[in-house]
Amino acid sequence: LSLLVGALTGLFGIGGGFIAIPILVLFYNVSPSKAAGTSLFIITINTLTGFFAHYRHWDEVSWEIPILIALVAVLISRLSAKRSTSMSPQSLKRAFAYTVFAIAAFTFIETWLF
Repeated sequence: LSLLVGALTGLFGIGGGFIAIPILVLFYNVSPSKAAGTSLFIITINTLTGFFAHYRHWDEVSWEIPILIALVAVLISRLSAKRSTSMSPQSLKRAFAYTVFAIAAFTFIETWLF
């Protein structure tokens, strides 16, 4: 699993959550919340590796944008964590499936139509 997710993550430059979460939930019977946490850990390690590997280009970054994105991400994750405790695992699976589908549709439209 790790080799597959790592290879696809490196090949496509993506977080890997869309691969890791369904595999962990469907084939290894891991709860959706633990699978999401595992996925976020993988994404965090990959992101930090890339972030520090490109330190020579930090002076080219407009830091207002990543700081704003980070603050919004922290806010949304806190709200989502509180909301997820009152949801059933089946509802979380369905919400994740809709989210992945929406992202795939957006990516398809952005890539092929614009």
